[in-house]
Amino acid sequence: MGRAEITGAISPAKRAAAHDAARSKRFDSSPLGVSVLDVSARDQTDRRRPRAEIARPTAPPVRWQPRRPKSAKATKPAPAVEPRRIEPPRARRVPPAESRVVVGRAGDHPGVYQFMLAVFHGPSREEFHAQQDEPTYEPANRLLIKRGMRVISHLQLIERAIQFGPLQLAVDRAAWLGTLPEFRSQGLAGQLLQAAGRAMAGKGFPLGQLRTRIPHFFHRWGWAVCGRHSRSRAKSRHILARFGGEPAILRRPPLNIRLWRHVELPALMRIYAQNTAGAFGPPVRTEAYWRWLISRKAFDHIIVALDGPDKLELDEATAPIVGYAVIRQQCVVELLTDPAHPAAGQQLLARACADAIERDQNDLVLEAPPGDPLHQLLVAAGGQFSNHAADDQEVYMIRPPDTARLARRLKPLLESRLKESDVARPCELGLLIDNERHLLTISRRGLRITAGRLGRNHITCNRAELTRLMLGHTDPAEAAQHGRLQASSPAALEWAGLLFPRVPLWHPLWDDLPA
Repeated sequence: MGRAEITGAISPAKRAAAHDAARSKRFDSSPLGVSVLDVSARDQTDRRRPRAEIARPTAPPVRWQPRRPKSAKATKPAPAVEPRRIEPPRARRVPPAESRVVVGRAGDHPGVYQFMLAVFHGPSREEFHAQQDEPTYEPANRLLIKRGMRVISHLQLIERAIQFGPLQLAVDRAAWLGTLPEFRSQGLAGQLLQAAGRAMAGKGFPLGQLRTRIPHFFHRWGWAVCGRHSRSRAKSRHILARFGGEPAILRRPPLNIRLWRHVELPALMRIYAQNTAGAFGPPVRTEAYWRWLISRKAFDHIIVALDGPDKLELDEATAPIVGYAVIRQQCVVELLTDPAHPAAGQQLLARACADAIERDQNDLVLEAPPGDPLHQLLVAAGGQFSNHAADDQEVYMIRPPDTARLARRLKPLLESRLKESDVARPCELGLLIDNERHLLTISRRGLRITAGRLGRNHITCNRAELTRLMLGHTDPAEAAQHGRLQASSPAALEWAGLLFPRVPLWHPLWDDLPA
């Protein structure tokens, strides 16, 4: 029988049934319960399907659950964990700014003013601006110590000139020396004083001057007490009673006393120049300085005495003003008169006493030159006269300059003193000053200073004492008596007394009053 006949004998229905039976048999025999044919057929079907239609299995979202211990016995108590100590971040160490001495500039004025308010609790803003209006003021006259941009110490040098007999000596007045409290005891003030000494020497100024209540501090830096106060104090009513008991005063024609007018400034300048010519110590006042002194308003009022009718004279040559008095509260800070009208001082003082009584001020203080006869009048009225170096714990001090420089500056005065003494032969005086030797030879040809020589007749002292002798604060006999000076012979002490006599030093208070 041929193949065709066998094939044709099986019907299509039987063939499909046989195929299904074979498939079920394979599925049951598979260990996974999946027919191999079914899987292969499914894979083939999936391969033919598009990629987007294939369903991919998605995993369920994972949720956090705490780990459970296996058993109560197996768990061990966890060791105590100390909390972590959080330390603050360390600050970066910044090296401190170096302190340095600098010369002041115009841009330092705001910082300097704040410094003064912190240390001195002053001056007022008007007074600080008035300091800058002084004719000789320069910002470079202030010496500063800065820490960064902050002013921590300050010293001001004020350029002045003083009348010393026939001479005019240039001086540098030291003022407003101070240091912030948190920077004290570090030697900053001493640095400023040393810098000031170098500045004075560089400018050729022979003298440094100041007034202070702590002289022991400046003494350590070479400053010496030099100068005296000239002041009287008495009761205003007692002074007026004394005037009433003087018949000679009552018989004098009264002067016309009134307030001073600004247009009469030349009269004040004239009277001041007449009284300070040949004096020792008062400052030299130029017209610009006078205008600045008036504009500061460091006084209450000024009264003037007129010898004639009260009329306004624009020409100062014919103005009848013969005296003036500058008054601040109960103090007459300056009273000067024309030498041709000595009675003007008494009448000005009487007017000042009457004004003090009206203001209910019992005491009156008079600042005047030591030789002024008004001091005797106040003493006769039951008052006191003070002409000492210290007054109310305040003294004047000077910085000793170079010995040879000061001697050369005083050369005309020393020569005139020797001529007035009628000494026929030349004078030789040796100076042994802090191991320095100088020989002063004064003859008809003048003064000659020889360094390195001493001579037979000489005196020995320190630089500060010699400066006090040259400026007339003390005389050689007084210094030798107190042991501050040693003379090699009586002749040496005699020559020193002729060259360096004691003089009436006087410094007006008006120039130093704060506004």
